[in-house]
Amino acid sequence: MLVTQRQHQILHRVQTEGSVRNIDLVEEFGVSDETIRKDLTALERLGRLLRTHGGAVRPEPDRYDLPLPERTAINETEKDLIATVAAQLISARETIFLDASSTVLRLADHLPPMPLTVVTNAHHIVVTLANRTDLTLVCTGGTYENQSRSYTGAMAEDASKRFVIRSAFLGVDALDPERGAMDVNHGHGVLKERLIERVDRVIVLADSTKLGARSAYRFADVKDIDILVTDTAASSDLVARFEAQGVQVILAGGRAPAARGKKSGG
Repeated sequence: MLVTQRQHQILHRVQTEGSVRNIDLVEEFGVSDETIRKDLTALERLGRLLRTHGGAVRPEPDRYDLPLPERTAINETEKDLIATVAAQLISARETIFLDASSTVLRLADHLPPMPLTVVTNAHHIVVTLANRTDLTLVCTGGTYENQSRSYTGAMAEDASKRFVIRSAFLGVDALDPERGAMDVNHGHGVLKERLIERVDRVIVLADSTKLGARSAYRFADVKDIDILVTDTAASSDLVARFEAQGVQVILAGGRAPAARGKKSGG
């Protein structure tokens, strides 16, 4: 197979599945890991994908620009597992914040039947939870973004200040041990940045394709994160590097969750 043919097939996989792993491509094409790394590097230079630790993903701006139903469907199984585990971290009568990321949107479907106050900037979450009589549901309001079906801006930030929030469940476009947590959308990033300053626990929900990736706006250091819930495909090296900075890493389908308070000084 010609190099261009192989790279075309790799790109098709990335575009249709959202992510690829080096180990799978090595097996599929019968070439060395170094050859696959060169292919991914060449495609990244063309702006067609973003390399991650052990693989590659679709460029994050493309993910964000997808309509919400399509964005939610990327890595759907992993997101559902992550949301199921994250729901176990919630206790009755907590006040929690749910952001508008696609993985956190899935968490709304798994909220346990218990009294909770849910603060959110996500229109889709408001619609999903509207008939839950056991919840007090608060929408931040703000400037509406049709693409993400969410609210950002000064009004959303101000509304989030008025509640004593126990746990903020946040998604990321990228999470790197050195660069921290990143979002492609500046407005979303600023809102998360403000939230992190005042909540008791920061819980990041991110499938393994987000780990080691890069995005446009950095909104938090790794040390600001209390818990990371990801899937079992996460690189053991990256997991160890997050844990070395004090993050409790829960692998959905692997390690059982355990409640933990906010790190001192975080």
